[in-house]
Amino acid sequence: MASSPLLLLPLLLLAAAIAPQPSSAVDPVGTYCANNFTSSQTQTSITQVLAALVPRASSTYYATATSGTGGSTIWGLAQCRGDIPSSDCALCISAAAEQVAAACHGQADARVWYDYCFLRYDDADFIGLPDTGYELILINTMNATDPAAFDRAERKLMAGVAAAAGDAASGGLARETARFGSSGTTIYGLGWCTKDITAADCGLCVAQAVAEMPNYCRFRRGCRVLYSSCMARYETYPFFFPVMSGAAAAASNADEYEKVILNHHN
Repeated sequence: MASSPLLLLPLLLLAAAIAPQPSSAVDPVGTYCANNFTSSQTQTSITQVLAALVPRASSTYYATATSGTGGSTIWGLAQCRGDIPSSDCALCISAAAEQVAAACHGQADARVWYDYCFLRYDDADFIGLPDTGYELILINTMNATDPAAFDRAERKLMAGVAAAAGDAASGGLARETARFGSSGTTIYGLGWCTKDITAADCGLCVAQAVAEMPNYCRFRRGCRVLYSSCMARYETYPFFFPVMSGAAAAASNADEYEKVILNHHN
């Protein structure tokens, strides 16, 4: 489901490389803004939705909010990744609200992705509707050593992540690891979904994200595919909680990324 009709756009390969940070509570991965408006009532609704989302999501890791009537109604959602510390959740949600308020001023469809959280508002009711209409892909610029073995291990790992994400017991958060090769390299995989969609839709959403990975990230040491309802990611360093041995080296192992953006109908 897309909140507004979107034409199929050609791939946009952004020239600037991105250096991911080991702590990603306040650095956005991507921002999307659409649907210009001029109504002061709509702006008031957005302000009220953001004001409601920040404290609720900061304390419970997930919140929805609605404000306004008729054409000025705004729906909003904010969510933290379930494994992160509560202090990072609060920082991330606050940063996300500030980011969309500044970057998407005058636009009624706003979304911002962080490693630790996601926030969205829209003038169409999107709550409960799986949305893969906007796609953000981050591709590690470094190739894996022993690429064929890495590819096999990574695909098996991420298939398991998608399956786990679709299990209601996961709560929409799946974390898996796999070791491969004589050196015992570990691959870390994660999938998570917004809590407004069902467990079955979560599994399908993460599976779609995982299916995109070979198209852009084959043999790469890391990859992220993000939709508005879910995301999938793998790395060769620990990036999720609880913090594992070697996490302190994440900064030195986090290579540069290229960003790909796709806009399309579902």
